[in-house]
Amino acid sequence: MPATRPHLDRDTKRNEILDAGEELLLRDGYEATAMAAIARRGGVANAAVYWYFPSKDDVLAAVLKRRQERALATAPDAATTSLDERVIALLEQLDEVANLTAAVHERASHSAAVAEVHRGFHAAAEGFLQTEFRAAGLRAGDARRAAAAVMAVVEGIHLHERERDPAARNELVLWTLHRLLAAAAPKDSPARS
Repeated sequence: MPATRPHLDRDTKRNEILDAGEELLLRDGYEATAMAAIARRGGVANAAVYWYFPSKDDVLAAVLKRRQERALATAPDAATTSLDERVIALLEQLDEVANLTAAVHERASHSAAVAEVHRGFHAAAEGFLQTEFRAAGLRAGDARRAAAAVMAVVEGIHLHERERDPAARNELVLWTLHRLLAAAAPKDSPARS
């Protein structure tokens, strides 16, 4: 039907621009990626790209949101993989966007779109970890704090160790995770909530 054709063309073109933005942002980083380059790679005029994405922050947010949705859709199944395997899979997903980590933190204070995606990432990752800590026996408050601690370790590594060794990073994150899980083991004194 002719009435729906422009809508389909717009969605197709938006996805092409998003693909271009993702490629350039991941390859070159946020600062080095210009909207004009995204427009050129996406096959639209420089000014036309703004019809689809009002700013580079909106491109960044859309790229990160799409990657997060894909990561969640392809996350390892808890029934067939260990917690360690699922955490490593999450870390590998983060490695793919590692050169954008600092930009996300910086841009989140200036862009509602980036801030929303960043909050969504934290909610999903911390929710996953809290569920695992609760299943291991931590009370709700301790599970929340343990999840926040693991996320602080992960983000600290991603922000400050650009030339990180993934194996060393995995070892540190899993060591932290295991120590926090050990806190769920029965002790003489009750756990805090």
